[in-house]
Amino acid sequence: MRLEVCGLEWPLRAEIPLDDFVKVLEVIHFLSRYVDFEGMGRLGRGGPVARAGSEWSREELEAFLRERNEAQKAFLAILAERGEITRTELLEELRSRLGRRDYSGRDLAGVVAGINRRAASLGKESLFEIERRRVGGKLDGFYRLKDRYRSLLLELLSGGTGKP
Repeated sequence: MRLEVCGLEWPLRAEIPLDDFVKVLEVIHFLSRYVDFEGMGRLGRGGPVARAGSEWSREELEAFLRERNEAQKAFLAILAERGEITRTELLEELRSRLGRRDYSGRDLAGVVAGINRRAASLGKESLFEIERRRVGGKLDGFYRLKDRYRSLLLELLSGGTGKP
């Protein structure tokens, strides 16, 4: 198992549990504000790192959504409706929509990883951002859909009705 960030391979000492994987993704995203991963080049390979994914076209996003499972579509619909939501609120909303009171952070990590892996394999940018913020003395994750995709996702996930 390996972790690759912007084309840079990071050797792992151990497999990352799914709960921790979401935290790792959040930290890497946060770190990318300050570290130019793309400018570092490939370790031991020379040459530049491929640029971050390109923007989604309507047709590409439609095809991508057809491949998503129920939980992934619910996740994206919630983000499209809310724009930004805390991890705690997101989990509660997913539990409600999916009818699964046992839906956990581990399940959410799988949803996030599945969406991001497929987007990356298509050479597309992530549809959302994850940021950790301290609120009331506690650290919480904030999930934010990129504004340029909000209305299109609302439309596509609603089947043209405007409501997912």
